[in-house]
Amino acid sequence: MSNILQIGYTTEGTTDIRFLENIIRKSFEYAALNCKSQIEVYPPEYLKKEGDGIVEQVVNMIKKYPFFHVICIHRDADSPTKEDILKNSIHPAFQAVKKMDVHVCKNLVPIIPVQMTEAWMLSNIDLLKEKMGTSKSNNELGLPNKLKAIETLSDPKYDISEALRIAQLNQSKRRKKLTISQLYSPLSQELSVDDLLKLPSYVDFIADINNSLKQLNY
Repeated sequence: MSNILQIGYTTEGTTDIRFLENIIRKSFEYAALNCKSQIEVYPPEYLKKEGDGIVEQVVNMIKKYPFFHVICIHRDADSPTKEDILKNSIHPAFQAVKKMDVHVCKNLVPIIPVQMTEAWMLSNIDLLKEKMGTSKSNNELGLPNKLKAIETLSDPKYDISEALRIAQLNQSKRRKKLTISQLYSPLSQELSVDDLLKLPSYVDFIADINNSLKQLNY
């Protein structure tokens, strides 16, 4: 008999919803392979934020949705490291939940891409270029050639948007141009965990998932 895993998640922005839903699911499925029993990972459910500031938002969410086994909280680092966002946002919110004396889900997992979610979209640039429909080189598109450079980009969303613009410069005017918003869902469906594990911030995410499954004795 398998255990079930119900996951709730919230995101910093609306575009993150389309990308992170698939990433969260496949990440938990990957981690569940190391569990002592079979785990059935239910499709993650997006939870709308309510309140002012992350502490109030997370506390309100936990009260409203007490039945989840795990709740993932997304915040972009918006810096070269995640220390500031942990200190000023994630840790205060998680501590507030731990102090709650009601029966709620206190099994929280942070998702903190460096610098922002779009950096994870660059973990497989060949796949990204395939979705853009271009054979141009990374240099021509202004994209990094080395994986270690990805999390040093200050604005990967701009870099991807600019690469997409360059990729479509000589495209027929009759052909409808792609926008970055159209890349989130297909990329998240095809990116592999192995691709994402090349990025340190994603490795941290997997480590936090493993800890959450241990808390459930899975």
